Amino acid sequence: MGTSEDFAEVLAALLDGDRLAFLRMSRLVTHYLIRLRAYDFRDEWPDLVQEVVTAVTTAARAGKLRDSHALAAFVLAITRHKFADRLKAELRVRGQAQLAWELATLEAGDPLAPPPHHILIDLRRALAEMPEKKGEALLRVYVEGKTYEEVAIETGVPLGTLKRYLRDGLAELRRRLSDPPDEGGTSQ
Repeated sequence: MGTSEDFAEVLAALLDGDRLAFLRMSRLVTHYLIRLRAYDFRDEWPDLVQEVVTAVTTAARAGKLRDSHALAAFVLAITRHKFADRLKAELRVRGQAQLAWELATLEAGDPLAPPPHHILIDLRRALAEMPEKKGEALLRVYVEGKTYEEVAIETGVPLGTLKRYLRDGLAELRRRLSDPPDEGGTSQ
């Protein structure tokens, strides 16, 4: 989206009934829908655009849009809210069913789905065999879901050192999980 567009002028022309201004404002809303990745609702974009433009013109006529520099941000906020309303309505209609993109993710193998049990056993074994600091860092960040900052504070390890433990630990974990065990039953 070009930054040369003066949406205050576009809004003024839109309020005067200029059809070209409606198209220019529609382009801004569509740009925001693309940024929101609202592709599953592509067939509803014309309705969403009309709802957003109506909300913007209503707010402008009510005198709620005094700062012309904030107009694009206001349009983004309204677009986001209208899109969120569509998502909520879709969830209500489907109950607890999954949305289309969730189904596609599951069919492709959801990366957030729990791994099979044998992989978890291999992972736990590999973590247990690692140097304590690397294994603990990986466990706290990637298994417990803590932030780097939380783990650094809890362990007293400087943030840079913690990041090195994580980087080195992930590399070692990849190696341990990809190398077949030797005859003694330990990783190489």
